[in-house]
Amino acid sequence: MVDLALLLALGSIIAAVLISGCLGDGPAPERDQVVRTIPPAEASALIDKMGQSSEFVIIDVRRPDEFAGGHIPGAINIDSADFSERLASLDQDGTFVIYCRGGVRSAVVREQMREAGFREVYEIEGGMNAWKAAGLPVT
Repeated sequence: MVDLALLLALGSIIAAVLISGCLGDGPAPERDQVVRTIPPAEASALIDKMGQSSEFVIIDVRRPDEFAGGHIPGAINIDSADFSERLASLDQDGTFVIYCRGGVRSAVVREQMREAGFREVYEIEGGMNAWKAAGLPVT
């Protein structure tokens, strides 16, 4: 006969695992989802590696006037204030590099993209300020 204490212990463990799985902060991220912050040099290497791939997009989330004052070559501008409305127009299976001036706005956008299930998103640590300080190209 099975020991009652063992059954209760096993049942408690199973219940705890099931409950903890239901109390998360929304849907679990995909196993192959990569969403992280990288230094400017690593972002530059990624941009060089990905080249002109149609699945690769560099997004400057600053205001249009900031973008016009200088941006990473090849970047498109989607103001962070409008980003949630434009999110659906982006390919979730693409690879994205995002940045702002110093990292605050791009951190918000990075989380929006993570929560929306984007597969691969890299935020430039320190934004355009760090990019320029590293001596990397600006258009």
